Amino acid sequence: MIKNKGPMTNRWVGVAGRAAIVLLFAALVWLASTQIKSGSAPPTVKIGLIAPFEGYYRSTGYEALFAVKLALQERNQGRGINGYRVELVALNDFNDPAEAYRQAQALVADPDIVGVVGHFSSEATLAAMPVYQEAGLAMAIPWSVDASALNDNAHGVVSVAATLDETVARLETVSRDMGFERLETLAEVDIEAIPHDAQAVRLATDAVTAGNIMSALQKSKISIPVFGHVDTGNRQLIQVTGAAANGLIFVSPGPAAPDTLADQAFIEAYQTMAGLPPGPRAALAYDATNVLLDSIEQAMIISSKWFNNPPSRAEISAIIVGIQRQGITGQIAFDTYGRRLDAPVWVYQISEMRYPGIKIAP
Repeated sequence: MIKNKGPMTNRWVGVAGRAAIVLLFAALVWLASTQIKSGSAPPTVKIGLIAPFEGYYRSTGYEALFAVKLALQERNQGRGINGYRVELVALNDFNDPAEAYRQAQALVADPDIVGVVGHFSSEATLAAMPVYQEAGLAMAIPWSVDASALNDNAHGVVSVAATLDETVARLETVSRDMGFERLETLAEVDIEAIPHDAQAVRLATDAVTAGNIMSALQKSKISIPVFGHVDTGNRQLIQVTGAAANGLIFVSPGPAAPDTLADQAFIEAYQTMAGLPPGPRAALAYDATNVLLDSIEQAMIISSKWFNNPPSRAEISAIIVGIQRQGITGQIAFDTYGRRLDAPVWVYQISEMRYPGIKIAP
């Protein structure tokens, strides 16, 4: 016959049962944490990079790729980000707006991708941005883009580069300081459009077209100072025009290797990986990647409870505009629109067929 143990015993059993449940839950949490930290295959999150890896601008894409891979290599050392390793998915957009839109759609279709670094022309960036916005994917832009793209307070979008408006203003200041009050703008190969009394020419076009213009100027024996916008200054300019590129003065939102704030270890690590020193696009791609990784890490810390789950796209997008860090291109912080505060702009002159050439300013 089973005797009634009384209310005190029942209460004790209830307390013990609840304690057992708590201990069991704690054990499960410990087990999950142990698997995350010591498992042979650590959990991963993915980020995307979209850049031109084929066509005229393939060197631009690979310059950026090595910088992104170096940033990931450094972050994945040890426990990575909160025990997670970051993987990269790199897609080619040819620097073409239509292809940028298609590749952005392919990128957001992968639910494991939580952020993207890209693109490398203003037109490609503007074409792809609505795709990322609709998917709630955080975006770190590594090259100059039209300021209007950021004026609408695009959620989850930041630019580590000076806007096109800022670079144009810098070019105008530099040319005036050099004594040129008026620059004749050329956007295509039309040498006859240059007035006979022109003091200097400004190339507002891509590097390939700019190279063709420089070649045409040389063939026409027109000796006149030539200035260029941000997209004019690129390795493709020299590939297209050779020695005719010498003398071009252009603005750049990113620095050459000697002008970065990085220590020699970064430059050596990049050169070992890429086979050449980091150029302006590499510097900005590296900083953009680290901004995105910082936002992932901070979102992970905030969102992690018991099982250290990775953050959602929405959580990362909400955090990225608040990221601040000392980058190799200088102090990085953003206004509420995602525009970099006090964004630096460098001025270079191509010399001896070398890009970016000699620093003119700052």
